[in-house]
Amino acid sequence: MDSNKIEEAIKKAKETSKQRKFKQAIDLVMVLKKKSEKEKINMDLLLHLPHKVKDVKTCAFVGDDISPDQLSGFSKVIKSTEFKNFDKKSIRKLVRDYDFFFAESSIMPQMAAKFGKNLTNMNKMPNPKTNTIISPGMNLQTLSKSMENAARIMSKKNLAVSAKVGDVESGDKDIIDNVNTVYEAVKSALPDGENNISKVYLKTTMGKPVRL
Repeated sequence: MDSNKIEEAIKKAKETSKQRKFKQAIDLVMVLKKKSEKEKINMDLLLHLPHKVKDVKTCAFVGDDISPDQLSGFSKVIKSTEFKNFDKKSIRKLVRDYDFFFAESSIMPQMAAKFGKNLTNMNKMPNPKTNTIISPGMNLQTLSKSMENAARIMSKKNLAVSAKVGDVESGDKDIIDNVNTVYEAVKSALPDGENNISKVYLKTTMGKPVRL
């Protein structure tokens, strides 16, 4: 995308957004279109943005065979022996509070039986597509570190995707880099590329969309 046009849209989005008591996010919104009724647009992308946009919280479900040092990069670690301590209310809170969930492959059946319904409903179930299944020999420090700039983009029923690319205090260049990363990834994942993109907007949390 044209960096100058993105910069203009950023400035307009910031200028037209009223002052709030909280720091407003800036989101990239992409409206998609099908080229035919038969065409399917199902997207589930895990991106690593050039610039951090939020404090990502990660939770790992593990057995007893991984050293604490390897797990120190995760925000929360839940061992399989602790599963029994969670009731329906605490499971719902857990799933709401964390952005990404990981699970050791050897305990997937137990984890799914206890937490699977809530994780699936929130589209947070560990799966190979998002590289959130922990396999033997994985460098978990590197894995957890890589999630600091992570963003997940999904489109199943709705013909639109969105991603946070910064906030009203972010530098314009950082936002531009993040916008281009998201745009190119979504374009590459679409069956007919740019032809499946109808409109692109930038908007603050409470502001009006600014078309790119």
